[in-house]
Amino acid sequence: MRIAVFHPGAMGSQLAAQLVAAGHEVRWVPEGRGEASVTRAEAAGLIGTAFADAVGSAEAVLCSCAPQGAVGVAEQVGAAGFGGIYIEANPLSPKSLQAAQAALPTATFVDAGVVGPPPKGGPSPTHLMLSGSAAQQAADLWAGTAVTPMVVGDQVGAASAAKSSYALYNKGKAALAVLAFELAAKHGVTDALTAQQVRPDAGSLKDPELPENLRSVAWRWGPEFDELAETLDEAGLEGDAARALRQVWTKLSGQAGQ
Repeated sequence: MRIAVFHPGAMGSQLAAQLVAAGHEVRWVPEGRGEASVTRAEAAGLIGTAFADAVGSAEAVLCSCAPQGAVGVAEQVGAAGFGGIYIEANPLSPKSLQAAQAALPTATFVDAGVVGPPPKGGPSPTHLMLSGSAAQQAADLWAGTAVTPMVVGDQVGAASAAKSSYALYNKGKAALAVLAFELAAKHGVTDALTAQQVRPDAGSLKDPELPENLRSVAWRWGPEFDELAETLDEAGLEGDAARALRQVWTKLSGQAGQ
């Protein structure tokens, strides 16, 4: 199958690489992308082409980018009249997801969410949550690869809910760990905090370098927590909890490169 991917970031490039491994022809659009994107795309075996060619020849489109760019990509692809399967694999709130779907009136929209690391065949599985009328068709694209598709429902929104639920837990505890390390550092008791790593519930407290290690992803995780806050609001739950933790990523992203 001919597939277009937007855009080959750390996750998108590896999802696309697995599609190439499955025998699909995968295209991307180099225009406006940086050197790192070019390097990732080449390593993944993607074919660089103009936007009109990528979308015009595609039977499926995979969108995996930072959440703040997802609706814009959907609008561009929709404006080109795309009529194939559109796999929206970004962490979006119900409102953003609806906006993306509305921008693609002639496409078959599949809701998707990735849980786990970029798929490289490591010990931690990469689960691709999928929902919508063509969820199984989308799942079949990754048959026999390092991606583990999971069809979680036939309604758009189910996959995003599954992804959001895990992201809130996993990245939320990471944000709390960052705050814990910062509080301990303020009082000069970091060694006492990390000494608690012997406890089975210590989790991220085992890594005193965690705040530094998360700076490189904070620019992307911050907007994801904006979407999580709206998702919680929509469900009648405590969206302000996600908004508070979002400030951790705001601070870390502002310190990146310092």
